[in-house]
Amino acid sequence: MSIALDDLLKRSQPRCSQMLEHLVHEGVNHKELLELMAMLPRQEFVEPAFSHLAYSPTALPIGRSQTISQPLTVARMTLWLLSYARLGRVLEVGTGSGYQTCLLAHFFNKVHTIERQKSLYVQAQERLRNMGINNVEFLHGDGHLGWPQKVQMDAIIVTAMASKVPSALTDMLKEDGILIMPIADEVPSIGCWRRVGDKWKRLESAPAQFVPLLEGKVDA
Repeated sequence: MSIALDDLLKRSQPRCSQMLEHLVHEGVNHKELLELMAMLPRQEFVEPAFSHLAYSPTALPIGRSQTISQPLTVARMTLWLLSYARLGRVLEVGTGSGYQTCLLAHFFNKVHTIERQKSLYVQAQERLRNMGINNVEFLHGDGHLGWPQKVQMDAIIVTAMASKVPSALTDMLKEDGILIMPIADEVPSIGCWRRVGDKWKRLESAPAQFVPLLEGKVDA
C-alpha cells in the first residue's frame, strides 16, 4: 500500500476506512477513485433503515425492489472504465440511487443515464442536483432502447443483468468503445469488452449478482 493510500485510510471514518481497506485488498488502487468513494456519503443513497450498513461489502435496498451494488462491484466497474475507456461521453443504463452516476460524473465529460422507475429517476435527479453535479442528463425510459437522440458513446455501463446485449446499445457505441455489463450465464458475471469493428474483445470479468434488466418503464 502506498503512503498516499495509507494516509487516506487514516483520515477516513472507521466504517469508511474498512470499505477502503477491502477495496485496496481486492486490487482497487486508483487513488482518485478511492478518495471519491471516501468522500461520497454512501448512506444517503440507500433506504434509511439500512444506512448503518451503507459501507458494508454487500448490496442494499434502495426501493422499488432495486439495490445499490456492493462497493467492490461499483469500484471495479469504474476502475475498468478508467483503465480502458475514453473519458468523453458515457451511457449508464440503470440510474438506481445515482451512486454510480456520481462516480461517472466525476471522471467523464458527460453522463447520460436511464432509469425505468419514475420514483428512482426523480430521487436521483434531486440527489445529484443537491450535490452540485451538473454534467449528467437524466432520462426516465427503457434502457433496452438506448438514448433517444442516438448519440455515439465512448462507453456504456449497464447495471442490470441480461442474457444478451440489446442491439440499440451496441449501435450507440463508438469504435474501440467500452461496454461493461452483467451477463446471465451458468456463472453470473460482469464483463468488460472493447468494440473492435463487428467483434468484441473481452478485457475483464468477475463474478457478480445483479437485478434483471427489464423492458418498459414504470410511471408510478
